[in-house]
Amino acid sequence: MNTSHPRGLAVVTGASAGIGKATVHALHAAGYTVIAAARRLPTQTPRPGELTSHQLDVTDDASVAALAKAIAGHDEPLTLLVNNAGIPTSPDPIATSDVAEWQRAYDVNVLGVLRTTQALLPNLEANRGHVVVIGSTVGHVAYEKGAGYAASKHALTALASSLRLELCGTPVRVTEIAPGMMRGDADGGEFMRARFHNDKAAIDAVYQGVDAPLTPEDIADIVTWCATRPAHVDIDLLMVRPVAQAAQHKVHRTA
Repeated sequence: MNTSHPRGLAVVTGASAGIGKATVHALHAAGYTVIAAARRLPTQTPRPGELTSHQLDVTDDASVAALAKAIAGHDEPLTLLVNNAGIPTSPDPIATSDVAEWQRAYDVNVLGVLRTTQALLPNLEANRGHVVVIGSTVGHVAYEKGAGYAASKHALTALASSLRLELCGTPVRVTEIAPGMMRGDADGGEFMRARFHNDKAAIDAVYQGVDAPLTPEDIADIVTWCATRPAHVDIDLLMVRPVAQAAQHKVHRTA
């Protein structure tokens, strides 16, 4: 078991499932001490010296402040923040979309990243840190019946790009990772179940005939690779799709 953590402290938001959960384990294996931050804490308590869980609601200022306070009291320097927490919107056309649902998605997907980054940035600047945001290919190319989610991810891309410009001249790196089609598990993963309100038939239709969509472990591996480049190397934007997906609108499906 790896008992040393030479890379410092990493915080992963939205760490209870999917990309976040996989990233926690990948970073720990790479030598980070990891704080797994999520609204829903894991039922199994990690063993001392491995991982730490912290309850976090990125839409709540007090919750984010409590995370920052916990990190300030930690023995190890904060060197990495992975802004992964995010939620989908329903697959509705703009004409009938729920405004409240869009507002909730923006609060989590964009303002949640803003809150967490603002709170932890002084610590990251002091430790030659790295800010990673998990965006999406839909943050660069929109698609029908996905405007709410796509709009929030476009905003997240703008946030990451602006942050990189504002931090030019500091040692802080900023990386956006934009995954394409991904399937978390046999049921589609927590994200897809939320998007389609647990409609298994609708989820299965998305992946029908698609050979090997991305997995959370694929993205966790990419996060870890970006984070472990030499300190002078910043992966600005990394877009990743499965081989079967050439673009948002072009996916190869077997008969």
